[in-house]
Amino acid sequence: MSGRVACLVSGKVLVVGSDSEPIELESPYAEQIGARERAVERRNAWKTQGTGAAFMGRGGGPLWGDRERDLPPARIVGLSRGRVANELCYSVTSGVVSGLFAQEPGTRNEHRLHHNADAAVTEIHLSLEHETVACTVHGTGGTSAIAILADDGRGVRTITEGDVVDRAPRWVPAAGKQIVYASAGVGRTRSGAFAGLGPFAIHRLNLDDRSIEVLMSDAKYDYLAPVPTSESEIYVIRRPYRDPRPRVSVFGMLLDALLIPFRLLFALFQYLSFFAARYTGKPLITSGNAQQKAADAERMMVWGNLIDVAADADKAADGDAQLGKGYELVRITPKNTDVVARGVIAFDVHGDEIVYSNGNAVFRMPAKGGSAKQLASMKWAEGVVIC
Repeated sequence: MSGRVACLVSGKVLVVGSDSEPIELESPYAEQIGARERAVERRNAWKTQGTGAAFMGRGGGPLWGDRERDLPPARIVGLSRGRVANELCYSVTSGVVSGLFAQEPGTRNEHRLHHNADAAVTEIHLSLEHETVACTVHGTGGTSAIAILADDGRGVRTITEGDVVDRAPRWVPAAGKQIVYASAGVGRTRSGAFAGLGPFAIHRLNLDDRSIEVLMSDAKYDYLAPVPTSESEIYVIRRPYRDPRPRVSVFGMLLDALLIPFRLLFALFQYLSFFAARYTGKPLITSGNAQQKAADAERMMVWGNLIDVAADADKAADGDAQLGKGYELVRITPKNTDVVARGVIAFDVHGDEIVYSNGNAVFRMPAKGGSAKQLASMKWAEGVVIC
C-alpha cells in the first residue's frame, strides 16, 4: 500500500505519497481562466475600492463576504482515476463552461477530453471497460441527474430523470453496463418551491435494459457516495437523515413571541448598518468580523450539510473526528452491513486498500480489516482518489 492519493481540496487537487510532501496538480486550463478573470477584476477594480466602492455601493462590509473571492475562478469539482497508471481524470468548471481533462500530476501535460457550456460536469468516474465517463449534471429547480459522455466526446447524455437529486455515479466493475448512485426525492411546497430532500438511497441502473434497482434505503439514514467493488459488495457513507420540515413546539413559539421586540431592534440596526456600509465603505460595528471569519473557516459543506470542523486535528487521529460526527463508512453485502470507519466524509476503495478523509487528515487502511494510519494532515479534503 504505497500508491499516491489525490485529494480534492477547495477546488484544487493535492497529491500525497507515503514519504513526500503534497504536490498540486496544475491545470493550464484553470490557470488560463484565472488569468482572464484577474484581468477583468483589475479593469473593474475602481468599483470595489476607495470612493468608487462607496459610489457603487460595494464597501466590502458584511454584505459582500470574501468566501466566493477566495475560490479559484476555475475550480476542479470532480476527480477520478485516469486511463493509464498514475494519470488522473478531473472536471473543471468556471461557472459558465466546464471541461473534462486528464493529466499525470507534475507534468502539466493536460489532455482535454470534453468541453462545452451546456452542462456543468461534476462527480466523475471513468470506466476503462466501457471507455466513457459517468458524471453528475445539475438541472433546474435544485435537481441533478446522472449522465455519461457521448460517444463523439462533444456532449453528455442524461440517463436518469425526474424531480430528484441523483449524485456520485460509480461504474460497477465486471458487471456489464451498470452504474450505482445516490438518489433523493425533492420535496416542494404547493407553489412548487424547493422545500428539502428525502433520504438518500443507493440505486443501481442497468444501461442494457434501463432497469433501476434500489440497493439500500432507510427512512432514518442518508446513504451517500457508493463505491462498488463487485456486484455483491458496496461501500457507502451513512449518516442520520435530517428531516427538512421544521419542528413546532409550544416552548419555541413562546420564546419567539418574547424575542420579537429584540429582533425588530436588531433588524433596524442592520438596516442602518447597510446604508453605513453602502456609502462609507464600513459597517456601524466592525468588531467581531475577524471572529466570525474564523468561525466560518471551521465549517464546511459536506454532501449538502453544513458541519463543524474539529479545531484540534490531533483529536481526529483515531479516525473518529467530530467533523463528521454521525458519518460512517459502511460495507454492505447481501448478508451484513458492517461499519468500517467513523467520521468519514470522503473515501475511495481500490484493490486491497481504503483511503478516507475526515476533513482534518487523510487515512489509509486495509480493505479487509486492520488499523488506519494517517497518510497526511489535510484540512478540507472533500474528495479522495487512490491513484
